[in-house]
Amino acid sequence: MPENPKSALPDFVRNEVVRDLKHRDDDGKPKEGVFMEILCGAAFLRPLGGGCEWTTRPDQLRRCDPREIAPGTGSGPQRRPMFPEPA
Repeated sequence: MPENPKSALPDFVRNEVVRDLKHRDDDGKPKEGVFMEILCGAAFLRPLGGGCEWTTRPDQLRRCDPREIAPGTGSGPQRRPMFPEPA
């Protein structure tokens, strides 16, 4: 077991669009949400199109492929590039 359990978690960025493997949408696909923060061991997510926040376990979150387009993200939420452009 790692010394610091938090170090095993990915370093999600606020407003990053992530997939919640624990919660499913009507089609049975993992629900996508906007990562807000981890507080008291729970990850807080907001729906892409607005609505009520929900919580999930941080180990149930996965990054989205930046090539995919999430509807309703507008200019607020961000998708983190998997392969950043070289400087």
